Amino acid sequence: MITFGEFAGLLMTDFLQARKIADAYSAALSEEYHVNPILSGMPVPHYTIDEAEIDVPVKVMGIRRTEVTKETIKKILQKIERSLPTLLYRNIKNSYYEKQERNVWLKNGTVEAEQVGVSFKFDQEQGERASVIRLSENPQLKACYKSSTASICTLMNTYMHTYAEENHVAEMKLLDFTDAFVSTLKSVCKQEFGAYPDEQTPFIDKTALKKMCQIIGSTMFLEFKEVFEQKDGVLVLPESSKMESCAPEQLMRVKIKIKEQDVSFVVDQDEASGETKRFLTLG
Repeated sequence: MITFGEFAGLLMTDFLQARKIADAYSAALSEEYHVNPILSGMPVPHYTIDEAEIDVPVKVMGIRRTEVTKETIKKILQKIERSLPTLLYRNIKNSYYEKQERNVWLKNGTVEAEQVGVSFKFDQEQGERASVIRLSENPQLKACYKSSTASICTLMNTYMHTYAEENHVAEMKLLDFTDAFVSTLKSVCKQEFGAYPDEQTPFIDKTALKKMCQIIGSTMFLEFKEVFEQKDGVLVLPESSKMESCAPEQLMRVKIKIKEQDVSFVVDQDEASGETKRFLTLG
């Protein structure tokens, strides 16, 4: 048995696979057409499934309802406790290097990377070189970042435990929980690094801090997903050979009409920060 949502999703997946096979074969044919003097001037055949209609009977076997329990919440919080320290420290280091690179660029103008995170060659008459200082070369600052990472993670565990207890997480969506996590992380990081001198903070500005928290939030979204998403739904049996003895109220006829749409990536750039984001759009 599977849920009706899983069954419908598998049908859609088969249509996607069919389109993929057709596209791959058309691409292979294009190579043959290109090298054949007779076929080279002809259009390469390519077919799409513009519209399809499916009519299938399924046997309704019951309802599956999974509730978010204290154990479920515990697993989400364990994900934070286990994954956040390494993830946070790595992104703090990345922010530190990005700040150095940005500061060098602002000071010297056009910069060409020789080796990311190590050194840069500047397009100037003097042929000036500047090196990005690795965190390992500054053990005192490295120790401070390690300490701050531990402090932030401790506070995050405390705050997210409190958040889970005070809110109806069972009624929340995965995105809402992730947004709360990102908002809390940004607040805690701002508080922690607010005590640092400007030259020692890993962030060049508040936009860089926001970017780091969003990157971590996107990664943790995938960590939360396995635990957070509940597989509720109507349980069905789509095997027609097992429907002979079913009662009329158990039989459900499913008619699905599928219309093909193309999906494209669109890149949007923030004019102020220069930050780019990719998102999907329907063609």
